[in-house]
Amino acid sequence: MKFTKITSIMLYVILGISLFLIISLLSNLDANMADEGMSTWISTNLYWSYLLLAISGIAALALEFANTISDKKATKSALVALGFTVAVIGISYLLSDDEMPKFFGASKFIEDGTITPSSLIWIGTGLIATYILSAISIVAIIWSSISAIFK
Repeated sequence: MKFTKITSIMLYVILGISLFLIISLLSNLDANMADEGMSTWISTNLYWSYLLLAISGIAALALEFANTISDKKATKSALVALGFTVAVIGISYLLSDDEMPKFFGASKFIEDGTITPSSLIWIGTGLIATYILSAISIVAIIWSSISAIFK
């Protein structure tokens, strides 16, 4: 059997199950919010949606990973991008600090434990990474404009 035929059969089975669940949900809708049957069908449809989302996400990642592994150029590009990302996050983490904020109302968040030194470091890391990537983007835009003029 060809891969496309198997895929088509799987899609029709998923479509059939989804159609059955939607029709069952719509036939059991009721204005009574305490109805257990309606709650069960809503939960079943939500779990089915979560399952389909998980399967599609895993399939997308697995196929992309297989594609990246099979192509040497794509593997090299992916590793360079991963290294660049790790470098930006590492530099941002080293530059961030855990100084408590001094704005109006910050003491409430500090007292109830919402703001911790660890969360402040990661917030700073995210902000500094955003600044670094924004600066790189601006420099790249300017460089591409200038290099286009000289070509």
